[in-house]
Amino acid sequence: MHDSNLNSGTTFPRRTNSPSLNGHYKAHSRSDHDEIRDENRDADASASDTKTDGFVDPNSLAVMERSQSPLPPIDDQREASPILVDLEVGVYEDIGVPIEPKIHELRIAQQFIKYLENATLDNSKLDGWVRERLRNPLTGTVNDMLDPILRLSLDIYLAVGNASQETYNSVRNALMRYNPAEPILSYDIVKRRITEISGVTPIQEDMCVNTCIAFTGPFGELDTCPECAELCYDPQKSRADKKVGRRQFYTLPIGPQLQALWRSPESAKRMRHRSERTEQIIDELQRTGKIAEYDDIYQGSDYLHAVNEGKITSNDMVLLLSIDGAQLYQSKHSDCWIYIWVILDHAPNMRYKKKYILPGGFIGGPNNPKHPDSFMLPGLHHLAAIQKEGLRIWDGERKEFFTSHPFFAFGTADGPGMTHLNGLVGHQGALGCRTYCSMPGRHKEGASQYFPAALQPRNFNVAGCNHGDINLQDPRPINPMSYSSNLQLLLHSTNSTNYKKNRLRTGIVKPSLFSGLPQNRTLGIPNCFPLDLMHLVSLNIPDLLLSLWRGTLYHEKNDDKSTWDWAVLRGDVWKAHGKEVAATTPHLPGSFDRPPRNPAEKISSGYKAWEFLLYLFVLGPAVFRTVLPDKYWRHFCKLVFGIRIIHQLRIAKERLQAAHHILIEFVQEFEVLYYQRNPDRLHFVRQSIHLLIHLAPETVRVGLLSLLTQWPLERTIGNLGEEIKQPSNPYANLSERGLRRSQVNALKAMIPDLEPEKGSPSPRGSIALSNGYRLLRARDTVARWPPAPDQDAIQTFLIHADAPDGVVKVRRWARLALPNGQIARSRWKERERELKNVRMARNVQV
Repeated sequence: MHDSNLNSGTTFPRRTNSPSLNGHYKAHSRSDHDEIRDENRDADASASDTKTDGFVDPNSLAVMERSQSPLPPIDDQREASPILVDLEVGVYEDIGVPIEPKIHELRIAQQFIKYLENATLDNSKLDGWVRERLRNPLTGTVNDMLDPILRLSLDIYLAVGNASQETYNSVRNALMRYNPAEPILSYDIVKRRITEISGVTPIQEDMCVNTCIAFTGPFGELDTCPECAELCYDPQKSRADKKVGRRQFYTLPIGPQLQALWRSPESAKRMRHRSERTEQIIDELQRTGKIAEYDDIYQGSDYLHAVNEGKITSNDMVLLLSIDGAQLYQSKHSDCWIYIWVILDHAPNMRYKKKYILPGGFIGGPNNPKHPDSFMLPGLHHLAAIQKEGLRIWDGERKEFFTSHPFFAFGTADGPGMTHLNGLVGHQGALGCRTYCSMPGRHKEGASQYFPAALQPRNFNVAGCNHGDINLQDPRPINPMSYSSNLQLLLHSTNSTNYKKNRLRTGIVKPSLFSGLPQNRTLGIPNCFPLDLMHLVSLNIPDLLLSLWRGTLYHEKNDDKSTWDWAVLRGDVWKAHGKEVAATTPHLPGSFDRPPRNPAEKISSGYKAWEFLLYLFVLGPAVFRTVLPDKYWRHFCKLVFGIRIIHQLRIAKERLQAAHHILIEFVQEFEVLYYQRNPDRLHFVRQSIHLLIHLAPETVRVGLLSLLTQWPLERTIGNLGEEIKQPSNPYANLSERGLRRSQVNALKAMIPDLEPEKGSPSPRGSIALSNGYRLLRARDTVARWPPAPDQDAIQTFLIHADAPDGVVKVRRWARLALPNGQIARSRWKERERELKNVRMARNVQV
């Protein structure tokens, strides 16, 4: 794909104004209900004829149960109505004029953004030789640089990767005793050579010993933490000419890791997948004028518009950042934060593998950071620098240089993490939707937590929450211009009270640090923060539904639980149901990975997200059929139908439209069946329910949501955590393991034969069939006459296949390798084992 093809007059559909943010619900709310309750009460004295906070006109919204309006298409290109708040007279003269915020938190956020805007390689903390390598990368293949001794030393280093340094030394000593004439490199020398070859070195910055802040950006000149007053420097180790920080954290710059991905011909070829696939999609758009099927992020309208506008070219690389907190040890408080980079130029079947996930940074615990921007700054500073200057790349396949401007497409996180990335309020805010849509929440009398209930409660008169029923078929998401204007309003806050009021009205807490990246190198704020399907579907919705069905969800004293006719999973019913779920294990193939355990015994002790996913959305329609009342079971099946479509690796546009329709029905009926306009049940309508109406439109905007989840980061956290060898200092050890992972991944990209792609050698005695199928042993020793019904089926098949007619003998085979890499098994061999020891794999769609 050449740049000229991307700007050749291709007509794209007009941009859909549906900016996206992440949709998780564990963030701490920053609602300011108490401070502005009196003001809202006056403004909302007559809800029947007054707009609510300038956001929603209730008179224009249809009553949900009576609405007969047809469902709008998910790719409807209508402009969303601007959702701008009424500006207070005298606060400021021009909303577009840059200002110095009067609120301390906003002023600090703006200072961090300024550091990004001024980022260059020369004002970074990288060593001089690393900056030089970024601007003038080495050429040729790395194998040409390796002498036999270095290559052998590298092989040993990789072979004992999960062992200790002593293991390397023991192997080295054994080989040197065998052949003293060929001295193997010492462990320290090998590490130095790997650093030189890969170019990957950490940026080390000082941090507060209590993880409050990192001493970066506007905090860089401080000697003490502004949060806890702890000293930055160690008074015993520091001298007048050299200060030694008490604690450091690692950032692994993305630039050298990206250069490594192009160094070998094999790796460079893999990096062209995005540009080649994008060219195919553009050709399809030119021929048909539409996207017929979604199979990656490349069909997302935001991505295609960025390509069409020249923001992304064939030379650029498209990046996703994923961040999350992790607890390293189950038995003690050991929280830390990790972020990774996913390179979206790789094909989906490659980009999420361990060696293509690039570690980005490590924030040691055990406490959560109080100012995450200060920890994220070094990595984003480096990204901003290479985005502006351009990253020099040696193409190992074409043997030429080119300059790439990495494009930041997406940032993903769970609920607590996302509030730090996007700068919005948490899920409990009045505008708590992570897509930053215009739907306002409602709160109970005297409470501060808001819930996105579309139906107005009965006998309800709470200031600021008395808007009428909301038509979920037309949620009218806010466009980026509205976000920008609302942000300006927040920045112009005159005092703390005014700031809290504006925060409530706009749903914004602070400007996002990511707004400091070059605007032509990102999808912009808030577009670059998509929904995370993992936490929504695998944790938040199961938690809500099971709490309702078990009758364990919190209830107000006026809400009698005996009226909850859906709360049937109790006592013996719950125990029997749990046994039934566990009994399904033999019927789930091994390719489904970990089967759900008995929820009645294990749901309160570490039930995994993957177990919840299989429990509700694979087994659910069957195992709940006999316990849930019919109307609740049918309602649940609508959710399963929609979620299964959203998770598919290929989604036809018609199927996506069907999922959108059914998920909106599910949300509407959820309020009718469970919440029932009862103000005491407002807390039933969580953001996890509301976000279901956004899943299909988000797929249109950003592509497959299943490819933008937190699963790769969760796995990275798991396998890096398993490598920790020093429990006394786990955070430093974790950082070192992350550095090693980055360097080794770079080496493997540069030298593919260090770890060749695992092929699938033909097993002995197997027989290849057409279209990627292969018969695998065991096999009958002799051909046999099949039973009469089987003989009839075989004859029918042979007739349709134009094969010779006649009675045949057959040999039975135990297994069949499928083109997708899975193994199907025959009943012939599976029935020889006890049912409890079987993971059946014989129901195959061919």
